[in-house]
Amino acid sequence: MSGLLLESFPAASVSPGAEVPTWRCGAASSADPDVLIGILRPENNLAIWHRDIPDALSRALAALAAEAPFTATAEDAPDQAVDALAGALPRPAPLDLLLDIRRLAVAFAAIADTGGDVRIRLEGIAGRACHRWHADAVGLRLLCTYRGAGTEWLPLAGGAPVARSLDDPALPVMRIPRGAVAILKGEGHPGNAGAGCIHRSPRVGFRAGPRLLLCLDAPGRIPLE
Repeated sequence: MSGLLLESFPAASVSPGAEVPTWRCGAASSADPDVLIGILRPENNLAIWHRDIPDALSRALAALAAEAPFTATAEDAPDQAVDALAGALPRPAPLDLLLDIRRLAVAFAAIADTGGDVRIRLEGIAGRACHRWHADAVGLRLLCTYRGAGTEWLPLAGGAPVARSLDDPALPVMRIPRGAVAILKGEGHPGNAGAGCIHRSPRVGFRAGPRLLLCLDAPGRIPLE
């Protein structure tokens, strides 16, 4: 696993006197795709595979992003789910995008041990989305921003209970770069209740342009729209 960076953040960094878990939360970060497997380590709440979106694909995504706001979802084995997703989009998607989503779906299904199926959501987001700090109720969730600003996260322990009380402009906000693939550990992961990765959509205005965000989950728990 080349270029692997493991970071640990003490729970005490949330705020003086706060009651938070005594375990440490951490993030694994690398340009090696194998880093995503690091999310299965107990101390990691986040794994980020750093990569760039090819310029040709970035240009090809402009037309699809211009259709925002929209949400397209599908749930099935990766091949069938991507086909269904493509049919639910407001306009034809670039082939390279669909191939990339399929590759990520196959990898996520293996890492999350979903039994082969996966739930795919591709959103065109105009303006702000979920900009409050929160931790997801799912087990594992994969996020990739293909266009626009990436998801913001905090290297803090405490999960959803701490996230609900955060409103400090001096917080150590981190951002998942555009094109990078991140797997976040949620409150529903075994043994992780009250300790999910704290994150939010970026605080960007309408002038920043629409975002294209991919979200992969295990099937079954979240109803399709």
